[in-house]
Amino acid sequence: MNHLTYKIGPAECSNDHEVRLLVDGADVLGADHLGLDPIEFFRFVRPDMAGRVLVGRCGCGCIGCSDVFAEVTIADRHARWQLFNMTYHFEIAAYRSTLAGVASDHSWEDIGRRVERILTERIRDDNRWATEDTHFDWVSTRCSRHQLTYSFSIGGQQVTFATGWDGQTETDAIAAHDRLFFERFAE
Repeated sequence: MNHLTYKIGPAECSNDHEVRLLVDGADVLGADHLGLDPIEFFRFVRPDMAGRVLVGRCGCGCIGCSDVFAEVTIADRHARWQLFNMTYHFEIAAYRSTLAGVASDHSWEDIGRRVERILTERIRDDNRWATEDTHFDWVSTRCSRHQLTYSFSIGGQQVTFATGWDGQTETDAIAAHDRLFFERFAE
């Protein structure tokens, strides 16, 4: 059986981070591809997901350009990946544990990425803004310094708006977020 691990680090060219997959200690994505941003990683790679699974992206940082897919088969006792003409076999409990670990690993987050995660959770838990044709896309601290930028799809169109924050504390980001959402979505 092979052993799957990961490491998370900055991806400078895409202004985010990447999850690098290691099989038996060797990076399986190679030098020409980036790993997925940790937030995207768990959206695409889950412990029980089978079939054609996105595990890497183009070296330019875009998903959809030169993606890397693993063909994943899940069985009772093992998971199998076919990737770049290689076949890997993983013991199922260790495989699931490793992939679940990515979702709960926040050690890589700086204050900006931590604020993005916290505000994303707050938005998903708050239904004041939710309508049939309104969907939350993302919140970012990386678009502009000391700014929280939000993206929603409303009626099929992207709408962005922003508010300032001190760029240093979760408390200020949450307060700025709450003020903005109260103003925009007060009943």
